[in-house]
Amino acid sequence: MWRPVFDAKLTQVVLLRIVPSLGCGLGAAFARADGRFEAVVTADDPALREEISKQTLKTEELRKLPGTLGDPLRAIENLPGAARPPLNTGLFIIEGARPSDSRVYLATAEVPQLYHYGGFTSVVPAGTLASVTYLPHNFGVRYGRATAGTIDVELRTGQTDRWHAALDANPIHLGVEVEGPLPPKHPQTQTPSGSILLGVRRSYVDAGLALVGAALGDPPGLRFTSAPVYWDYQALLKYSLGGGTLRVMVLGADDQIALKFARPQDVDPSVNGTFSTHIMFHRLQLRYQRRLAGWDWLFQSTSGYTATELELGRTVSMAVKTLGTDFRIEAARMLSPRFRVLAGADVQTSYVWLDAAVPAPVREGEFQKPPGSLSQVVAQDQAFFANPALYAEAVAKLHDRVSVVPGIRFDYFGYLRRWSLDPRLTAKVVATPLTTVKLGAGLYSQDPAVQDYFSSFGNRELRLERALHLSLAVEQAIWKGLTIELTGLFKYLWDFAGSSTLSRRFGSGLSPTDIRPERTASQGIGRIFGGTLLLRQSLSKYFFGWLSYSLLRSERADCVRCDFRLFDFDQTHILILAAHAYLPYKFEIGLRFRYISGIPQTPVRGGFFDSDTDLYQPIPATERNTERLAPFHQLDLRIDRTFVTRRMTFKLYLDISNLYNNPAQEQLVYSYDYTQRAAITGLPILPSLGVRGEL
Repeated sequence: MWRPVFDAKLTQVVLLRIVPSLGCGLGAAFARADGRFEAVVTADDPALREEISKQTLKTEELRKLPGTLGDPLRAIENLPGAARPPLNTGLFIIEGARPSDSRVYLATAEVPQLYHYGGFTSVVPAGTLASVTYLPHNFGVRYGRATAGTIDVELRTGQTDRWHAALDANPIHLGVEVEGPLPPKHPQTQTPSGSILLGVRRSYVDAGLALVGAALGDPPGLRFTSAPVYWDYQALLKYSLGGGTLRVMVLGADDQIALKFARPQDVDPSVNGTFSTHIMFHRLQLRYQRRLAGWDWLFQSTSGYTATELELGRTVSMAVKTLGTDFRIEAARMLSPRFRVLAGADVQTSYVWLDAAVPAPVREGEFQKPPGSLSQVVAQDQAFFANPALYAEAVAKLHDRVSVVPGIRFDYFGYLRRWSLDPRLTAKVVATPLTTVKLGAGLYSQDPAVQDYFSSFGNRELRLERALHLSLAVEQAIWKGLTIELTGLFKYLWDFAGSSTLSRRFGSGLSPTDIRPERTASQGIGRIFGGTLLLRQSLSKYFFGWLSYSLLRSERADCVRCDFRLFDFDQTHILILAAHAYLPYKFEIGLRFRYISGIPQTPVRGGFFDSDTDLYQPIPATERNTERLAPFHQLDLRIDRTFVTRRMTFKLYLDISNLYNNPAQEQLVYSYDYTQRAAITGLPILPSLGVRGEL
């Protein structure tokens, strides 16, 4: 099926594949312009999650981690197994898998994007967040259509004690939030009938760039015709209705940017003219929860509109519009003090309009050639797609120290006409009062990336991509709030889409005209193995923090009999140290240090002139991904100071990213004839001064 979030993900694929070939001009402009984790369970949380890999961050930890520029969702990249994406794109690379292999949920419904442009700011503000749950492997059956990991962001409802207001400002945007109780249903009672929370933000990067441009001029080779602008809004209504609780959520975001090249790019003169993107989405969610006949019921419907427009010189022109619905019904019941069951269904539907003229997609492991030398794919289509799923699981406490969670999930993918049945099992054993052993095993399925199976780009006869997750974790309590957890994991992948030069017969007819190139085939396999270590001091009166180290190897092979090689998104070593201390006089200070292996690269051995395209063509090495970018390392600092008056509270913070100004390598770029190369470096030292006032 074509997911409702298809458009934004395809845009990310196009940008990740094409931007490295544009030369230093565009790349440099964007690179420079722009105990365990405690589970928080509330009565409003519909998820009965039993995943052994679950890590949920508290609001206090989300808000105050250094290097996040005041945005709490950026704290996700500090968790075990979460790698760093190139060019600060805001994509999620979980345990060495592709970004498209993971799913991001907002209130248990998929969203097309979690970050605005540049990955600096999420599409929901800090003040509306209730929790962020990170599930890198062995997640439960209520989550599907993913073979890597899952991130579920839950929003909170408004406070009911009185009306509150907050103003949030930093160098990137200005935001306002208002929340409070709804009037009582009956005048004789003082109990509010519900609450409402409203929020809106707008960036003023465009104003800042206009000021800098007037003083210093535009970046070399570029001129902004429409500076980066984003805005978002949120509205959450909670209301007691019919013995249950109704929640209405409306949210949306809009991002756009346009710039003009002063001259063609050296590697590919066809990359000239205008680069512009416009991504927007709007969502309406209705959620109703009620206890009926001993069962806890959840009904949820999320509908929305998403649109993406992308233009890049004469090489890329794409417009995708999607009208989709994500429906979920779920029921849970405690049959006995030791046995609980959960069953549910979720259905994704979408109607998609596509109008695209883009270079032929570059598959995993292939070297990106100049876009002007690739054949152009033109697609104009519209269609309706549906993905239904059923799932069930049980939580059984076999002994005071032993519990198991068996589950099963059935998915049907309408566009591919394929189905999957995925059994999953997790178990916890309390070996001693201070030691817990956790095990997990399960199968996971997803449809291939859209550029691999859509008829204009790939092969509709592809099989589903499959994965087996195996994990073993030992958690040990050391002292009050201090725990250490060691996890070993193995993932085996098969039937992943890869390039094919063969032809095949399509359809049921016998005519020779049914034989045509298949472009892609379900022949790739992969493996991800290694472990993670987490030493954590939970939130206390004086301190919180953790030390996380991930040693994970991600490999792929083009066929069952082919040799394994490094995968494009492998980052073998990930070391993160984060600490935050509460000091006298309402001061707080935090530090974060990260060391991450460089992204694998396929070296180029030179180039040759192609008279047909009037361009130099690269000669990549025979063996792929044999080199790496330089390791990434960075130190971030955050200082907070709280000012309290009789009516207001002000929180002032200074967040400094890349404290010692390390020029981290983001991408390699080549000269027009591929005789020289250089690295695009990331952002320099970046201070951010922000303030949040609460009334």
